[in-house]
Amino acid sequence: MRKYQKIDVCINNAGINRIDYIYDTSLTDWDDIINVNLRAPFLILREVSQLMRKNRYGRIINIASIFGVISRQKRSIYSSSKSGVVGLTRAVAIDLAPYNILVNSISPGFVLTDLTKKILTQIEMQDLASRIPLGRLATPEDISKVVLFLSSDLNTYITGQNIIVDGGYVNT
Repeated sequence: MRKYQKIDVCINNAGINRIDYIYDTSLTDWDDIINVNLRAPFLILREVSQLMRKNRYGRIINIASIFGVISRQKRSIYSSSKSGVVGLTRAVAIDLAPYNILVNSISPGFVLTDLTKKILTQIEMQDLASRIPLGRLATPEDISKVVLFLSSDLNTYITGQNIIVDGGYVNT
């Protein structure tokens, strides 16, 4: 970070998951998921905010998940980590607002990615899509358009918010 004079936008978009019941998880599972999903964004925010404060400008978008808002079976650690990202976003937004730095999170729902196609069968994806009010999984572009808006100069007043991009899934 020290080699840069200015950073306008920071997008924290790393995440890992292990799906298992709480009683079958290990401390290693907890440490790995929390380190990648919550500790890393914290460390990045701490560093980036110093430069953004100096320049009195910045846009930070943390990628959380609908599983930080709702949960499912076997998601205890992942949900905890993504809930933490949402909480971190709210708190950091208050700290950085006086410096014209806007901090928000996005909680994507189910996204049609190569990984999704690898993990789920076509029938499973169709079943999942049928439970989403819009009737389909999100595309990566559906998510990136929200990121683009929040990180642009079109956003001048939204901060500390968690935007759920899930086609209405969490409302069902």
